[in-house]
Amino acid sequence: MTTCQARRPRLRRLWLLPTARVVGAAGAATVLLAGAVLAWPWASAAVLAAGAVGIAGHVHRNCGRVAVERRMLRALRDSAPRCPGDVEVPTLTAPVRAECGDDGVTRITAQTYHDAVRALGYTMGRDRGFQLDLVRRTGSGRLAEVWGRTALPLDTVYRRLGLAAAAHAATEELAGPERELLTAFADGVNAAFAHETPFECRFLSYRPQPWQVEDSVLTSLVLSHSLSWNEDAKRAEAVMRRALPAPVADFFLPGGGTAALPAGLAGHRGAAGAPDLVALDGAVPGSNCWIATGDEPLLACDLHLAFGVPNVLYEVDLAWPGTRLRGLASPGLPVVLTGTNGRIAWGVTNLTADVLDLVPAGQDDLHTRTEHVRIRGRRPVAVDVTTDGTMPVSPIPLCGETIAVRWTGHDPRAADLRFHRLAHAGDVDEAVAVLDDAHGVALNVLVTDRERMAHVATGLLPRRPAGTPRTEPADGHLTGPERPRALDPADGVLVSANDAALPEDEFRIGLDLDPGHRARRIREVLGAAERHDAAGMHALQHDIAADLYLPYRDLAVAALQPTDPVRSLLEEWDGTAATESRAFGVLVRLRNVLAGRVLAPYLAVCREHEPAFRFPFRDLDRPLLAILGARDCALLPAGTTDVDGFVADCVAAAVRERPQKWGRLNRVGLRHPLAALAPWADALLGIRPRPQAGMLHSVRTAVPGFGAAGRVVVTVDDLVTVELPAGQSGHPLSPHYADRHARWASLPPLRPRARRAGRGHVLRPPADR
Repeated sequence: MTTCQARRPRLRRLWLLPTARVVGAAGAATVLLAGAVLAWPWASAAVLAAGAVGIAGHVHRNCGRVAVERRMLRALRDSAPRCPGDVEVPTLTAPVRAECGDDGVTRITAQTYHDAVRALGYTMGRDRGFQLDLVRRTGSGRLAEVWGRTALPLDTVYRRLGLAAAAHAATEELAGPERELLTAFADGVNAAFAHETPFECRFLSYRPQPWQVEDSVLTSLVLSHSLSWNEDAKRAEAVMRRALPAPVADFFLPGGGTAALPAGLAGHRGAAGAPDLVALDGAVPGSNCWIATGDEPLLACDLHLAFGVPNVLYEVDLAWPGTRLRGLASPGLPVVLTGTNGRIAWGVTNLTADVLDLVPAGQDDLHTRTEHVRIRGRRPVAVDVTTDGTMPVSPIPLCGETIAVRWTGHDPRAADLRFHRLAHAGDVDEAVAVLDDAHGVALNVLVTDRERMAHVATGLLPRRPAGTPRTEPADGHLTGPERPRALDPADGVLVSANDAALPEDEFRIGLDLDPGHRARRIREVLGAAERHDAAGMHALQHDIAADLYLPYRDLAVAALQPTDPVRSLLEEWDGTAATESRAFGVLVRLRNVLAGRVLAPYLAVCREHEPAFRFPFRDLDRPLLAILGARDCALLPAGTTDVDGFVADCVAAAVRERPQKWGRLNRVGLRHPLAALAPWADALLGIRPRPQAGMLHSVRTAVPGFGAAGRVVVTVDDLVTVELPAGQSGHPLSPHYADRHARWASLPPLRPRARRAGRGHVLRPPADR
């Protein structure tokens, strides 16, 4: 194939490899120096000879790495982006038009829905082939086969989790429409695998196995696991209820809902706890999503997930007679998570549902089997997997007792993928009916048509009556109509940001819900707006107000002397997590110090019951601020005689070094999975860290390794804006590998780029059809 203008490989990225940089710099320096002494030929020749010897010596000293770099260069060169041309895709019933636009998104036009899905499978397999294979290998515990021994711990975790067996059981029970959907998608992926091997697979010297229907089901379970596996929170709650009196445990645990101090709380304060007792700001997958009515209904959604290159989301643009489906999907699944079909628009957030129970092992027959994990270049390693019926038995006891884990993901209904039927819904009523019928991962879904809007909880939700104890296992699952919902609010606004937005009067749904700082800020801005438009929705997605830290600012200002420069710094703070703010970095460290010094003494007793205990809950500011607000020295660490003095000492601990700009502390970059095996290739494969505004509790969520993996503003008719942290392609030499990062990161482009017309091609049925 000839290289086309629209997909010309960016070969200059290869200079980011270490050897290329060193040899190139040394060669250029040698030539320049030789040119400077050209009047003395003998000196010029000596400089050239010395430079050549130096370069040769460097290559010789690093011959091992140089050989691996050459291997990567060959893999990149042999799989470089080229003109796609016409491609045969088995099982297509008619030709499909595919055009790659200047944003890297392939716009697919087909005669039938399933042909569009086959074409989507082909483009997703072409653009993200290794990403698809990586997810299924991770979920099945087979990554070490190609990755080596560094993947053994991860493989061991997933073997014991049993996702592969759960995916097989769920595949057996798929309904006809979902089986047809996944079969069509697999046909397209396999056509891409037959046409081209991803560069990562070339580098690791293997070819991906054919994609199966079961692999997409497994991918959905891996996504469900990342969103809903809350074993750490369940363990922590069990330990706290064993170690602390019920009123004290309720005060510290999420869902307490009150700042009232329990009687005799000071009597339960122990000695200073270990610094790691309180785990602050764990990155929990979530999202912001809201609907507001302006001249037309607008939906904004930004999905909060772990960062990586390629993107963990993939932009989809499919058209078939009567429908154009646009939005963001998870690679490996032909399911749009947020987008529009021209009749409705929808978005999702993590429901943070209580879908896991820890139960004493031995209720059913315990069974232990030995699985052998194949490891590249080494002998297989035996892994013992113990189950209690269908439940995995944790290898880590809880307070000395063996426990099994009952998780909805092991139920075959947990991957029914009926959510995809939203693509065919004609209005809000039809969408709600689809969601009531669907099981799968627990999600908030916000959906709107031109007249109505709804917020519905969907997924396989355990039945937990509101009055039952939190530690009591669930009894069955909720039917669709029993799941909470909100329809057509009077103010024309719906907001979900992983908070308690839906009623739980009858059934308790959530566990460790988000404290609601993002949701309150979104409602505040939407409520103050005179009218809603797409520009305003996009601006709100980048809002960096940090209201969570206002009480800590007030505590510090009240405790510090008027002449203290830190007090002046905090008084001048504008209340945002801006990159230039020095005050915000101080407040982040102050909150960390206060949480450790105030909460840890109350939780230290938990370590006596469970040596590995950590407090992982997100709702820690409620008990922390309640204790500080009581202004009672008895509630603070031993030896405290003055509350303001204690806070001032914590401020001093937070500013032992000169306050730095928040952007220096909050540098966000993207890493490719291969960088774990080849750190020297990080500059080539990844996107370097840059200062970013925002934090976990601002609407604009961006912290190292985690944040908005995709931002969209959408109307019922079309996508208005789409921002992704990297590009659509997964190939480092593609012009669409990192071309969307600057806009996502609110950075100016390095230089203006000319817009080029996309290159269209046709996906055809086999010639013998």
